[in-house]
Amino acid sequence: MIPILRNMARRRVRTALTMFGIAIGVFALTVMGAMSENFATQIDNAERLYQDLIQISPLKTGPAGRLTRATIVHLRQVDGVLYVVNIIGASLEENGDNGISFGPPETMMGVDPTYITYVFGTVPLQAGRWLDPGDGRDLVVGSKVAQKHNLGIGSTMTWRKHNYTVVGIMSDTNTFPDQYALAPFDEVQRDLGLPSNVVGELQIIVQPGADPEVVTRRIRQEVPTVKATSPKEEAAQIAQAMAVFNVIVLGGAVLAGIVGGLAVVNTMIMSVNERTREIGIKKALGAEDRTIVREYLTEAMLIGLFGGLAGLWSGWVVASLLNATIAASLGGSDVWLVTPRLALYVMLFAVALGLVAGAYPAWSAARLDPVQALRAE
Repeated sequence: MIPILRNMARRRVRTALTMFGIAIGVFALTVMGAMSENFATQIDNAERLYQDLIQISPLKTGPAGRLTRATIVHLRQVDGVLYVVNIIGASLEENGDNGISFGPPETMMGVDPTYITYVFGTVPLQAGRWLDPGDGRDLVVGSKVAQKHNLGIGSTMTWRKHNYTVVGIMSDTNTFPDQYALAPFDEVQRDLGLPSNVVGELQIIVQPGADPEVVTRRIRQEVPTVKATSPKEEAAQIAQAMAVFNVIVLGGAVLAGIVGGLAVVNTMIMSVNERTREIGIKKALGAEDRTIVREYLTEAMLIGLFGGLAGLWSGWVVASLLNATIAASLGGSDVWLVTPRLALYVMLFAVALGLVAGAYPAWSAARLDPVQALRAE
């Protein structure tokens, strides 16, 4: 290992520039991957939070497909349905515009306090309590809403010209509830100026022990006027959208890494050319081809490793700075998340890139004829 490091040190500038090429690709992969990793974490958390909920939406657009109170009555009669929860949502911003957001928008959610723990009970409370039946304009807010608006237990938040009192704060989940403010359904309905028979978003709470997938199929058979989406189907739709996003986001970063790999190829080929006589001496003294291959592959791997470490560190620093400086203007949530899983993948990519890029130069070095190599200038 020491002779290999000594050989790398003999060409400090060239080796450093090659590592820099690798580092640029790894830096791009880290920053872009951190954005993808953050969204993937949000989706994973959301799946855990809502793994037993069935989403109900209109089957058709327009007045003909509108959900009604009769729809709720029909859904309650389906075997396996415990509760049908009517939820209404609206922008938390007074002008209805949350601005540019890379995460869930801030939303005022109206929900019957009787069912609030069934829908959001998997989210632990950081402070305070959940809404109780009979509460008026009281709020349970998500962690990001509390942080952005500087809210604590007993704080007052104005929405639609009405004051709401914070009675609970949810813990950070890195997903949708962080951006929610939960209030009694009747109060939100009244402040939005909606009629009393309005039906918003419907969520089905299944009976204990019931399979949500089976209940979903029953709903489709017995209430064909609605679209029922099971937890697995919801997760599959999100995963499909994320797959497209990952290809777009990570594609450019991988290309940058490949360009860095070409720099490794160039450096290793020049190293072979400069050390032809040295290789000839080693082979004349009995060095086997595999020994030569191992030496050059190790050197290429180290270039990939050191360049990868530099790129990973700089990517983590930039991602942290971006979260600290512009996250508030992008919806209040962190947009970049460097996880141990991402760090492992990035380093494996860097080392593998070095090995692949060094394969041909190593093979060329091992194939040199000792006699011709000793005659080289």
